[in-house]
Amino acid sequence: MALANHLDSIEEFIESHKKNPFTNKIVIDRDKIMELLFDMRSDLPTELKQAHRIIEEHDRIIADARAKAENIRRDAEIEVKSLTQNHEIYRRATEHAAEMVEEAKKDARDIRYNAMDYADEILEKTESMIREAMENIEQQSKYLTNYFSQTVDVLYDNRRQLRGD
Repeated sequence: MALANHLDSIEEFIESHKKNPFTNKIVIDRDKIMELLFDMRSDLPTELKQAHRIIEEHDRIIADARAKAENIRRDAEIEVKSLTQNHEIYRRATEHAAEMVEEAKKDARDIRYNAMDYADEILEKTESMIREAMENIEQQSKYLTNYFSQTVDVLYDNRRQLRGD
C-alpha cells in the first residue's frame, strides 16, 4: 500500500470519531492508530526498493548504451581492415570508418544522455514522492503529538476537577 494510502487511512480513522462538542477533541483507540502507523512504516522499504529498481534500470540502460557503442566501433574496425586492399578503397574506407566512429560516438553519447535524463527524471519523481511522504509523516506526527498533548491536558483537568482543586 502506498504511503499516501496509509495517511488517508489514518486521516479517515481520526475523522470517523465523534468530537466532544465542548472541547472539539476526540478519543481514539491507541492500538488502532499504532497499528496504522506500523503498517505505514512497514511499506517504507517497498518504496525504497522501487527507487533502487529505478537506479538499477538506469545502470542497465547505460551499460546497454556502452555495449552498443563498442559493437559499432568493433564493426567499424572490421570494415576498415577489410577495405585496406586498395589505396583508394583504403582512403574511402578510412573516411567512412571515421564517420562511423563519430556517428557511433554521437549515438552512444545521445543514448547515454537520454538514459541519464530518463534516470534523473525517475530519481527526481522518486525523491519528490519520498519528500512528500516525509512531509506527510511529519505533519501527521505533529498532529498526533498535539492531539495527545491536548488529551493529556483534558485528562489532567478532569482529574483536578474530580479532586476539587
